[in-house]
Amino acid sequence: VTAFLNYARYKRGDAYISTAPTMPKLGKGTECVQLLLSQVSKDMHEPLVPMLFPILGAQVSGTEFQYPDLSWKELCGMMANLVADSGCNKGQLSNIVEAICHNFREHDEKELDKLVEWQRQMKTKSANKEKPVRPDVAFWFPPSDVTNAAFIQNAMGCEKLGARTQYLNMPEVEMADRMCGGHKQVSQMLRNIYDRQRAGALRATADGVTGNPVLRANITISSTPFAARKFYKNELFNGTFGRVIFSYKARNDRSGRILRQGTYDEEFLRQLDKYIVRLEACKGKFIIPKLNKLIDRLAADMATIADLTDDDVLWDISKRALVSAWKAGCLLWT
Repeated sequence: VTAFLNYARYKRGDAYISTAPTMPKLGKGTECVQLLLSQVSKDMHEPLVPMLFPILGAQVSGTEFQYPDLSWKELCGMMANLVADSGCNKGQLSNIVEAICHNFREHDEKELDKLVEWQRQMKTKSANKEKPVRPDVAFWFPPSDVTNAAFIQNAMGCEKLGARTQYLNMPEVEMADRMCGGHKQVSQMLRNIYDRQRAGALRATADGVTGNPVLRANITISSTPFAARKFYKNELFNGTFGRVIFSYKARNDRSGRILRQGTYDEEFLRQLDKYIVRLEACKGKFIIPKLNKLIDRLAADMATIADLTDDDVLWDISKRALVSAWKAGCLLWT
């Protein structure tokens, strides 16, 4: 991005800038983000900000916002990938995930109890006895190691039990292969998730999972630069790459200083719950004129930069990047 901006400034005759712009100071309306970053080591503040919105977006259900093109969108389909070298503190993302999703854990424990009880009854019933019907369950925060059939089945449960968004955090990018049903299906699945499409399965036997739910899911992924390049190398120009937000953490200096991080104690969770409750309570349809006006202006800016750099790829990617930024703005407004 910096290279494109520098080139555009060069074309306009502006001064050349060799460094990326610094992260802006977080002001009014970003209190939730400030709270979440308060326990993160300072070197991870900037890389983790884009990763927060898919997690927070999963807390919102039954809500639609109007995009400037007059279409209505839910805050699902948000995907972000944290890219950093090994040992560069990517693990702090998982700590934030557990803090934000502690209410999801409580809900899923009850769902798991129902599922375990059903499985116990299935095993204890004799072959000639009628088997109990599988209960309707919906895991809001399913395990990262989930098969494609389990993902589709959970999507069916989430749709039936309130049209909820399921959230998945994958500490390694290769885990997406299993969820999508193989690496060849990754592109198709991620695009369907982003576009909130129906993508179910039709199976001939009763043992298979048959259904056609709306895919409401938000995903965060962590990976090294090498793993990310290898994983997405064939997805640069088919629309997949533009649907995922990538946040890069540069390698730390060799200072020999161990950076400190905080703890997510009960007091922290109590303060966080004030924002979570607001997200959960947001229901209905909304139009945010100021946000839509900002997105219109950003779209014009991106068109200008793409013209100055004569880059169609930048222009194509910017369209979905604006949607992702707009969804983050909807969350901050909420």
